[in-house]
Amino acid sequence: MLLTIFYMVATWVQSWRLSSLRARLQAILLGPEATRPSIMLYTASQLSVKDETNGNKSKLQNGNNISKDMLSSHLCSNSNLAKLGDLLWYQGDKRLCTIYPQQKVDVSHWLLYPYGKTVFPLFAHNNAQATLQQNAKMHVLIEADLSNYIPLASSKATKLEDYGIIVTWMFKDNFGVILETDLEHITKFSTTLMQGQCFINNGLPVTRIESVSVTGKPCICNYERFNLVESRKLIGSSQWNTYVKKLRLVSSTARLVSQQNEAIEIKEIPGLIVSPGSKPITLQMPTILEIKIPNDETDDHINSSVPSTPPPTPASATAVINGTASRLSQALTNSMDLSVGSLSNLSSSRSQEFVLEESSQENLSKFTPLISVNNTKRTSDRDSKMSSVMSSKSSLSAVNYSPRKTELDSKVTKPPNILICADSAVASDNVRSVLDSILKENKYTVYPLSAQEARKDVWMDQASLMIVCGNVGNDVASKVVEFLVHGGKLLALCSDILKTLLPTFKTAEVRENELVRFSYGKWKHVRMMHHVFCYQASPVKTKFSQDLEDSKQVTPPTPVSATINDRSGKSHTFNVKVLGSEETWHTPSILLANLPESGGKAVFSQIHLEADPSQYEFEESKFLALKQSNATRLEIFSDLLKTHLDIEVYAKPMIPPTYSSGFFLGRHELKLEMLKKLKDKMQPNDVLKTTNLEIQFCGTSTVPKPASSTYLPVMVHRCPDNFSTVEYFENLSTEALGRLVIYADVMTSSNAAINGFALHHGLAVICRSQTKGEGRGKNVWLSPEGCAMFSLQIHIPFNSILGERISLIQHITSVAVVSAIRSIPDYQDIDIRIKWPNDVYTGNGSKLGGTTVTSTIQSPTIICNLGTGINLSNSSPTTCINDMITKYNQATGKKLEKITLERFVALVFNEMEKLINLIQNNNMDEFYDIYYGYWMHTDAEITVILPDGSSQEVKILGIDDYGFLEVQGKNGNIFTVHPDGNSFDILSGLVAPKC
Repeated sequence: MLLTIFYMVATWVQSWRLSSLRARLQAILLGPEATRPSIMLYTASQLSVKDETNGNKSKLQNGNNISKDMLSSHLCSNSNLAKLGDLLWYQGDKRLCTIYPQQKVDVSHWLLYPYGKTVFPLFAHNNAQATLQQNAKMHVLIEADLSNYIPLASSKATKLEDYGIIVTWMFKDNFGVILETDLEHITKFSTTLMQGQCFINNGLPVTRIESVSVTGKPCICNYERFNLVESRKLIGSSQWNTYVKKLRLVSSTARLVSQQNEAIEIKEIPGLIVSPGSKPITLQMPTILEIKIPNDETDDHINSSVPSTPPPTPASATAVINGTASRLSQALTNSMDLSVGSLSNLSSSRSQEFVLEESSQENLSKFTPLISVNNTKRTSDRDSKMSSVMSSKSSLSAVNYSPRKTELDSKVTKPPNILICADSAVASDNVRSVLDSILKENKYTVYPLSAQEARKDVWMDQASLMIVCGNVGNDVASKVVEFLVHGGKLLALCSDILKTLLPTFKTAEVRENELVRFSYGKWKHVRMMHHVFCYQASPVKTKFSQDLEDSKQVTPPTPVSATINDRSGKSHTFNVKVLGSEETWHTPSILLANLPESGGKAVFSQIHLEADPSQYEFEESKFLALKQSNATRLEIFSDLLKTHLDIEVYAKPMIPPTYSSGFFLGRHELKLEMLKKLKDKMQPNDVLKTTNLEIQFCGTSTVPKPASSTYLPVMVHRCPDNFSTVEYFENLSTEALGRLVIYADVMTSSNAAINGFALHHGLAVICRSQTKGEGRGKNVWLSPEGCAMFSLQIHIPFNSILGERISLIQHITSVAVVSAIRSIPDYQDIDIRIKWPNDVYTGNGSKLGGTTVTSTIQSPTIICNLGTGINLSNSSPTTCINDMITKYNQATGKKLEKITLERFVALVFNEMEKLINLIQNNNMDEFYDIYYGYWMHTDAEITVILPDGSSQEVKILGIDDYGFLEVQGKNGNIFTVHPDGNSFDILSGLVAPKC
């Protein structure tokens, strides 16, 4: 009883102290901004020790035994002005006080912290778990000391995400994060630290928290490389030192990126890219949106169903459109601030790469401006612009989009993407390496899928094959079941998913990484690493039998079928077949589960087919055995994909690509003009080095080296055999665009020839095949022969109508591609459409291609490099424009000609120049009329999903002057949204509001 009274009294005292502290902080932090101080909580003993370690014993003292450098963090830009205010609270060596004036932090050289589950830079679930009060939100700087490893500290850690959202981080002398929080949560956090819980995520000891004002745009980074690995604790000083080194490396790169204002790939961590930021940190609440277009069951005899995606264009988020997940390209991330407003960026390298860099190159003003461009600045105000936009949208109801349906739509088809969900980055990389060596060229794209992403639904319609390595948990397994019952294909390598689909194996223990022999098909007695099943008499018997024969007797037979329920409760029966068995315990090594009703198939391998022998080089016996069977491993992997999972593989070893010379096409005088302007940028022998390619302009007497992935000889006075210059220039009616062309049969990437330099307004680079086509964020862009691939460099005056809304350039390109076909007489019914923001689709929802844009400001000009890929004549991997023409002819009895590459590219350039001139001459209404005549989204419904889980149904109205989507809520309010740069490349399906 007495203890109960003491507990009650202690609880009351604690509650009183908390409410008293909250009231004092409220009076301080919610006062007038001009006189508002910062509050700071620090640990005096830790800062004093750090001072002495750094040799700063003689620091000036400033009352209450606080030295000057303790008054504010060195990360604050105005820390030299800091003066001590009031001591609000103290407990032990903890002090809570006010600092005048309010301290400021410039986060330009910091890094944006990723949203969601992360393992780097901190183990965290940074997904807005704490509900913050909008009128009391603030930014708080939290510093932690990483100089020493503290064992077991992580077990005592306080999770930052319980008190707000981590928005940005850095590491130099100390580790620092900016936390978006509110008065209630910062009070609780301060109290927690006062009571001695001084460790945060990863066991980092907190030395200071300080309310700050934040300015600047943090750098952005693609963290997926780290976040493929499941969360784990840092154990041991060696692992700790590696972690600290990695933090320092990434953060120091961000400081360099901030200074140079250009993206840098970290050599020590291949694939990790830090890019300049373009979105300032604010206290605005983000909104997440999901797009859905109502299905239309109307039949149409012209268009037939085809798989829903082609070569992936630049990395993109998805929206659920026409009942299936499709891409929603991230148009404006990595963007810039222009005089009329900010183009937003929410994240890293998955952006539509508007990378705009200031340059001091003076000679750029000499470059030819766009012909017939009105260079005067726009004079109309925002109201008149919106009036213009909305008036052009008034005709939208007359352009209703109805997706085409045919009898073939009942058949389940999957786009040519292969997803890898692994419990370690090593396993994911190993699988990717195997796939690169055995998959049919230009047929599939391979993406890693984190466990967090795999728990969502949106990936299910985006993959031909899902490969799962290791244990991924029940949540992922349940999604895989849904994937299979809807016709998906699965390859599970030593995964716990087996026990979900085949419950018989739940009673089996697994002996991991056993080197045993097995047989499969024509491959006999192969030695590989296995997960071997060992059975007990019952599930409660937890130890392996010491008697091999006894264990064999209780091994149950493998069932010939298995029944599971999907999430709606409907049961499905899989047929089960053993494809191979190991020769020690005689348990299955490879199983096939087939679902006839949907075509879903799953291959379960207890063999580590993904394991490279080099992983076992320190275990000599295993290494030698696996090295001997490595060729067989690849053959078995390939056979499983081809025979049982309907994946196309190489029939014979891949032949390395043969690169070809380029040809410089156009009027002789125009070619000489360009070469003359570039003379001072060239190295000896007329060599121009772009970012990733060395181009040599070769005269009649030049003897060039053979073309390669890094070297392109360009013949100035010759014409190619495989490209009709006559047909191209006969169809070209522009004044500038496409008048100069670099053509090559085979290149690494057409973008590589124009990146890094302002070359010539209207210069085009055209090829028939690319070996390393890139989309956004360095994603693979499949580039088979028959795909129309070109890059175009356009110079837009900064002080022009289009220059002030440069993000429209991607919409112009999409319109030009569609209009190039549909504006030809008799071709207007070929159902090609625009999907916002920059993709081209068939009317029934199959993707034909898209565009990526990289823009650089080199005052007074914006240099836009456009990369476009459109399926023109390649039926594989999905469909193409000429297939659509053939089907149209068959359905209507017409005899429309197929479109050649030369004619198509010339027509696209014609349309682009017309559209650019329309906008530059302030004919926005006419541009919008053309745009809405081709787009897919009229009356599309959008669900606005708020962080608290509530939602709002809205409808798409159109696009604004910058290309953002405008939507209208049920209450009539109109607001603007843009693609969410934080989303996974093709799998998220979310967009967020423009801030």
